Amino acid sequence: MFFQVLHQWHGFMHNIAFTSGPKLQNLPYRQFMVCRPDIKKSELHPDEGNVRKITTNFFYGTLLNIKGQIEDDLLLRKCVFFGGLEKSLRRTIWPFLLKCYSYSSTFDDRAVLMDIRKQEYDEITRKRLYSMSPEEQIHFWKSVQCVVEKDIARIDRSNAFFYGDDNPNREIMKNILLNYAFYAGTTYSQGMSDLLAPVLCEVQNESETFWSFVGLLQRSLFVCAPTDTDIERNLNYLRELIRIMLPRFYEHLQCHCSSMELLFCHRWLILCFKREFTESVAIRMWEACWSNYLTDYFHLFLCLAIIAVYADDVVAQDLCADEMLLYFSSLAMYMDGQLILQKARGMLYQYRQLSKIPCTLSGLCKRCGPGMWDSEHCPALECVGHSQDDKCPLDID
Repeated sequence: MFFQVLHQWHGFMHNIAFTSGPKLQNLPYRQFMVCRPDIKKSELHPDEGNVRKITTNFFYGTLLNIKGQIEDDLLLRKCVFFGGLEKSLRRTIWPFLLKCYSYSSTFDDRAVLMDIRKQEYDEITRKRLYSMSPEEQIHFWKSVQCVVEKDIARIDRSNAFFYGDDNPNREIMKNILLNYAFYAGTTYSQGMSDLLAPVLCEVQNESETFWSFVGLLQRSLFVCAPTDTDIERNLNYLRELIRIMLPRFYEHLQCHCSSMELLFCHRWLILCFKREFTESVAIRMWEACWSNYLTDYFHLFLCLAIIAVYADDVVAQDLCADEMLLYFSSLAMYMDGQLILQKARGMLYQYRQLSKIPCTLSGLCKRCGPGMWDSEHCPALECVGHSQDDKCPLDID
C-alpha cells in the first residue's frame, strides 16, 4: 500500500511541468518527490541474463579440475559478476576472490598453505598478547580495543551466527579485528566489523577468515578510511565518470557550492554499500566487485548507477549539497539492488564502448590487466578534464 501511494505521487509529480529557480524552490511538496526506478533493455549489458549462476554442480563439475585447480578463472569471475554464487559455495570461493588462495593452487597446495597461515595467525595473536610494552598496551587499548569492543556490541544479533552475549563467534570476531589492527600497525577504523561479519559468517574458520579479511582490506579498492588518499582518488574518478556519462547531473553539481565533494556517496565507498542495501544484496554487490571482471573499479559504476537512477529528481528539485546528502541517505534500504546491479553493468559496458576517454580516467584501466578492454576495441586517451595547472596523468616526465 505504501509503495502504491508513492507511485501515485510520482505520477502526479511528473505531470507537473518542472521549472528551475524560485518557482521550484517554493513548491510546498518538493521534499516528497519520488523517483520510480526503471531500466530499459537497451541500457543493459549484452550479456545480462545470459551468464549462469555458479551452482555446486557447475563449480565442481566444470570449473574445478580433479586436482582442485580453477583452470578458467576468467569464466568463474564472469559468472560471479553476472550470475552470482550459490550461498553454500561462498566458503569455498570467497578465499579465491579475496586472493587468500591462487586460482592455480591444488587441494594439496591449499592444505599446506592453510597450515602455514594458521601458524602465522597464531604468531600474530601471541605477539599482540605478549610482545607489547606497557605503554604500547595502553595505547592499543585506547586507540583500538575500545573501538573494537564498541563495534562488536553493535553487531546484528538477529543473525543467529552472532546471537547471544556468550556467543563464541563474537569472541572470534573480536580476536580477528584486534589481530588485524596489530598486524596492520595498530590501525583500526570504526565499521570494519561490518565488513568482517559476513566473511566470518560464510568462511567460518578463524585463520582463513583473517587472511581473507586481510585480502579484502588490502586489495579491494572500495574499502578505505575517510582520510586515505584512496578515497580521494576514487572520488576523482567518480567525478570524471559523472562528467562524461551523466553531464546533466554534473552541471547540477557545478551550480552548487561544495557539491563536487560528493558527500552523499562517501558512505557507499567506505562501507561498501552495507548501509544502503540489505546484507544479501550488499554481499551480491561485493562479489561482483571482488570478481574484478572487466574492471577493478566496479564499485564506482555501482555509485554511478545509483546516481543515474535518481539524478532526474535531484536536478528537478534543484537540491544543494546538504539536501542531496539527506535525499540519498533517505533511499537507504529502499533501493532495488538488482536493478542497480543491472544498471551498473550496463553503464560499464557503455563506458567501455567510448571511442575516447579522458586522461583523468587513465588509471581506471590499468590494474585489471588482460580483459579490461575488448580485443576489438581500445579507446584513445585524450588530454582533457583537468585544469591547465594540474599535471596530466599521461605526462611521464
